[in-house]
Amino acid sequence: MGSRAREHDGGTLSLSQACYHAVYEFEGKAAAVAEAIGINPRTLANKLNANVTTHLLNADEAAAIGQVTRDPRILSALCHEMGATWHWLDEVREAPGDIDVLGHGASVMDAANQSIQELVKALEDGRVDSQEARRIKAAVHDAQRQLRMLNTLAERFMG
Repeated sequence: MGSRAREHDGGTLSLSQACYHAVYEFEGKAAAVAEAIGINPRTLANKLNANVTTHLLNADEAAAIGQVTRDPRILSALCHEMGATWHWLDEVREAPGDIDVLGHGASVMDAANQSIQELVKALEDGRVDSQEARRIKAAVHDAQRQLRMLNTLAERFMG
């Protein structure tokens, strides 16, 4: 993988790809993350390298990388495979007000529009390729995440 990280195209990722991008976009890259999770930096780099078959990232290491980097792509990758969605608990205030409802509602609409725009853009040539499909899935997942936050917000108003 070298010292230069591959650029993420915005589409859905596998868990290992999400961990790769999280580590190599984190300040200090593999060395900093490896130190934080207590493994050798070269070993971590090998586990993140799709061309190395002798070192594989395990679930505990993926979770540790997520804890250190707090990169949302890790959660999105895992949830996508399970047909689930997520949001950070602190994204919805404990005691929300009317303006929070408006803000979250606008976020839902923006995310839904982004999903539609990804589909429209993909269909310009009459077909959806695999990269476009990954971007559409990512946009739809974000819209679902925004709806989940809106639901959490609504629950905070229930007595």
